[in-house]
Amino acid sequence: MPVYTRSILFVSIALALAACSASTQGGATPSTGSPQTLSAPANGGYEVFRPLVMHARAGARAFLMNFVANGPAQGGVPCIGCVAGASSSDTIGMTGPSSYVRSKATWQYAISYTDISFVGNCKLTYDITSGKIAIDKFSKTIHLSSAGGFVLYAFDRPRPKFSGSATLTGTVTCGKDTQSAQAPLEFE
Repeated sequence: MPVYTRSILFVSIALALAACSASTQGGATPSTGSPQTLSAPANGGYEVFRPLVMHARAGARAFLMNFVANGPAQGGVPCIGCVAGASSSDTIGMTGPSSYVRSKATWQYAISYTDISFVGNCKLTYDITSGKIAIDKFSKTIHLSSAGGFVLYAFDRPRPKFSGSATLTGTVTCGKDTQSAQAPLEFE
């Protein structure tokens, strides 16, 4: 292939890649500013709220459950807008997801949900079970003073005295609406 043809091909590919990367940046979720991080309370919980531009339709649910996750407890996470190199500031940083809980570990359990129109108190409940056996249960009530954003709340807990398979259920109750999500766990 002549050098001239290879040069044109290279420039064409470079321009196509630049166009694609520019179009993905424009499709990012719009935000209304920087994330609001609330102080970590003494009980080990971390709450982060990210305001977003939302236009809720009449009759839409007040909030939507995003996920429940877990991993080794570590400082600096969770955080919003903290992923270096991302095309948007609407990112989250979390502990590495690992549902294998090692012995003597302190574990971080996280719940995330999108608040569309709810203002008031929301109860977040974390329930760890193995069949009908209750292994650990903890909760936190948080107050949302404004609507339109996503919430990420994480809780650090010492490992319960249990070995075997379990299920983590994260439940969010805001007003009369309750939603939940599950993740498997394996305790060493």
